[in-house]
Amino acid sequence: MKNEELLSAIAFYDKKNDKLIRHIVSAENCDLVVYHRPGRRKEEKRHIIFYHGACGRSQMWAHQYEAFEDFDLYFANVRGQGESLMKRGLPDLEGATQDVGVILDYFQLDKAILVGHSWGGNPLQEYTYRHPERVQALAMIGSWGQHRYMSDKEKNRIKYSSLMYKTIPWRIIADKNSKMCSNNLVTRELIKKAILDTGRDIFINLGVTGFLAVHEIEGYKGNPPMIFIRGEHDFPTHLQKIYSDLISLNPNSRQVVVLGTKHQPMNDSPLEFNEILEQFFIEVDHQLKEN
Repeated sequence: MKNEELLSAIAFYDKKNDKLIRHIVSAENCDLVVYHRPGRRKEEKRHIIFYHGACGRSQMWAHQYEAFEDFDLYFANVRGQGESLMKRGLPDLEGATQDVGVILDYFQLDKAILVGHSWGGNPLQEYTYRHPERVQALAMIGSWGQHRYMSDKEKNRIKYSSLMYKTIPWRIIADKNSKMCSNNLVTRELIKKAILDTGRDIFINLGVTGFLAVHEIEGYKGNPPMIFIRGEHDFPTHLQKIYSDLISLNPNSRQVVVLGTKHQPMNDSPLEFNEILEQFFIEVDHQLKEN
């Protein structure tokens, strides 16, 4: 792909969408920027909040802006990233978890479906565990999550990774991570730019606070519908085990694999990804009506 073609393709993610309404939501130490795309349903409305991954921004969901027309969509710039600038300090997992309730309250929503990619799935999963009365369903994409057992081997690997992220030039880290996430050149450039823009300190603090807060649970109150989506080549051994364990905790859940993708199925295979989520949302809607 020629450079001008690559730049043109990446511009898709920054293209203004007239259906999105920009909101500034005041949270602790941060003004969250959340984009709302109203759905066409006038009665019995359903609401879906999207959280991007670490070093991301709301535009990572550009392929989902015009999907799921029956639902109201809310694309958050997770604290300290994208357009949601910190007033002081660094963003962490606990703040991002509490922000879910702040967003729900701002838009006057009793409940919502939560969708999180990568690190962004972690605070949503934790919020679901703490506040099941406000969560209609949870979708996690390529997220290792907060509710699992961590072996000594994994803990040691995290310590080594933290040292690597602190010492290796940040541009090299951005390039390496982009290649781990996708084989698509456009997606790689998108990820690389987001990592460079966010910076080392925020990236490390998000990761460290997330890993320190990992804990095991006995189950989810009420067993809300859950779907765990992963790319075929996205740490398949680890995620398969994590998601299988979560399914054993919640019989109202399932795992879906998007073939031929790594860590960015929503951008590398958007049509298939949207179909998977659409079916999940319809199933959730039916369950809610039956209850």
